[in-house]
Amino acid sequence: MTVSFKLNTLAVAVSLLAAPSAHALTPWTHGLPEVKIHTSGGAAQDRAIEEAIKFGLAEAGTLDVFQDVDGSNKGRRFLGYYFTGKNTLTNGLAGKRIYISKRSLGAAGYGVVPLAGNIGLDNLDISLSSSNGTLGSSQAGAWTLEPGKTNVWNAAITNSGSNTGQSAWSNYLVQNQLSDGGFTGVDGPALLQPGTDNYPEQVNEPSTGAKTANWRNDLTGADLTGNNIARVPTGGLVYGIGVPLDFYKVLQVVQARSGQLPEDILTDPAKLGKYDDERYIPSLSSDFLASLLAGQIKDWGDVKFIDNNGTPNTTADDSVVALTDATVLADAGVAAPFRTKVFIGRRNQGAAISAVSYAKLLGYPYVDGARAPKAATTNLSAIDTGSTAPIAKNPGGANATDALLTDWQNGTNSSGFNPSLRKYWGFALHGGDRNANATQPWRYVRIDGAAPTIANVANGSYPLWAEGEVLIRPAAQIGADKVAALQAFASALGNVAVAKTVNTNAILPFGQSGVFATTATDSSAFVSIPFTALNPIVPLSHVTSSGFTSLGVSPVAFNNGVANPGFGGTTNTVIQLK
Repeated sequence: MTVSFKLNTLAVAVSLLAAPSAHALTPWTHGLPEVKIHTSGGAAQDRAIEEAIKFGLAEAGTLDVFQDVDGSNKGRRFLGYYFTGKNTLTNGLAGKRIYISKRSLGAAGYGVVPLAGNIGLDNLDISLSSSNGTLGSSQAGAWTLEPGKTNVWNAAITNSGSNTGQSAWSNYLVQNQLSDGGFTGVDGPALLQPGTDNYPEQVNEPSTGAKTANWRNDLTGADLTGNNIARVPTGGLVYGIGVPLDFYKVLQVVQARSGQLPEDILTDPAKLGKYDDERYIPSLSSDFLASLLAGQIKDWGDVKFIDNNGTPNTTADDSVVALTDATVLADAGVAAPFRTKVFIGRRNQGAAISAVSYAKLLGYPYVDGARAPKAATTNLSAIDTGSTAPIAKNPGGANATDALLTDWQNGTNSSGFNPSLRKYWGFALHGGDRNANATQPWRYVRIDGAAPTIANVANGSYPLWAEGEVLIRPAAQIGADKVAALQAFASALGNVAVAKTVNTNAILPFGQSGVFATTATDSSAFVSIPFTALNPIVPLSHVTSSGFTSLGVSPVAFNNGVANPGFGGTTNTVIQLK
């Protein structure tokens, strides 16, 4: 059964007001942690993790953050949080020095396979002594302060298996560390689907430069049950479909000429690329996206539309025009891509983003006979020969997906997937909380007429979203104190106040995206109509009769019967029809 772990919000607020002055913690000043909790899993909610720790676990002013630096990415592989336990915590955690590590390397799949299969991993530990005559992670000289911060510490950690110099893995990482808890952006069993594209693929361990030898490819959700792994549902996350800017403008023109978007797109150049009004964002149907994702459409020239000169429901022209027609390109003010074949940005196997898209668009792998997603294209030289189509690539994270979309637009190769340095049209499966300032050369599209916002999830019109889970080993293995900390943390991840704070970084030009609570996992929450970003709560859930969520079922309204004391006096049982 699912157990709902809730915090007493009032008590938390009072404790913050009454808290004495506190200081951020470092192991070289305040001593080694008394409680160490190692976790692994997806990065989909990494933005929410720090806020959840502040809200549910850390005494005010005591949190320090430790992160590895891998090129331009900070904390994308390893993160560490060191703090004093809030005085409201139970199981002896109040006032203790607590350290929680978060390994994102390997994504969501590494939040389930290691727990289901008892597989040890490299993980960040801030209590290590010196190695090879250099400084260990418990020493100040092993870290540098993030510019402009007073409590964020950086370190470059080798990922080649090297064990020499200050960046040696042995100064920062412990090997074969069992995860006490795991994170996924979907339900755990959604990824434990042997033989499917959902089953996680392995990544190299920094300590050895090689994959772990004891990895298993046959684990299922039953192995989580067999290991007595608790599954605590968290809040949800919006996912999206991104396209390069040139292709976005082409879709705008096509849908304006067919009468689906405002006609002034064709007469006012300022409307091309317009992104701050949902009415101007092109929309692709779920069925069309499914056809693309399954690889059934190979060339954009095969996609046709009925041209009625922007006047709907008329026979003003009604000619059949290809997406790649010269008049479309002229109206959009863009050049044709190097080749017009379809390009697909999937994700690495075991990523929550891809699992959500496969389930919602293809019914894969839940529906008998469902089409599988197009397999990744392994021969990069086939991109320019014209012999292979469509082209599908697997960027290994959100930043990598940003890079892929940018490469398609600019003819660059920051992703490593575009060695020919050509411009292409394509689409990519992505988190829905990126590109908040529209500074990158790509855009989200609507799906079935709805943009990727929490408001559209709440009113039932936007399909690409899912709840996450925190997986926790039993107390008999890790101790009741660690279980209590992870339970409080999972509860905070589904808290409306935490989501509201996190989502300040996910206000897109056309609306609020990001993370949200659901009425199935937050029994104290209520729904506001109309939706307001001050109350990011969704009255729908993928919860099943077992009490757990599942990507294999359609979301339904969940009634927890709590009256709304504000926001117009509505209750959380009401869904606003759009």
